[in-house]
Amino acid sequence: MKYFATFYDYASTNPLVSEQRPAHREFINSLRERGLIVGSGPHPDSAGGALIILQLDDDAQVADAIKIMDDDPFHTSGVVTRRSFREWNPVTKIF
Repeated sequence: MKYFATFYDYASTNPLVSEQRPAHREFINSLRERGLIVGSGPHPDSAGGALIILQLDDDAQVADAIKIMDDDPFHTSGVVTRRSFREWNPVTKIF
């Protein structure tokens, strides 16, 4: 398996966050049900944003993670102001 970290920047005070949260969580849950997600959640500090860790096949590339996350309602609705993707190598893991 390969792991990819998705970093989202958004303002937690943006009214779209509350509006799109149910659809975003449904999207995240669909990824979990498909075995594609290790974990996700918002940063609780005032900077906002979130981290989402994807688990994909060994031959996956960053472009595959981007393609999956392109369908996230937080992205398609404009909640996310900036996002970045990086492959991640979990040397120690509990999942």
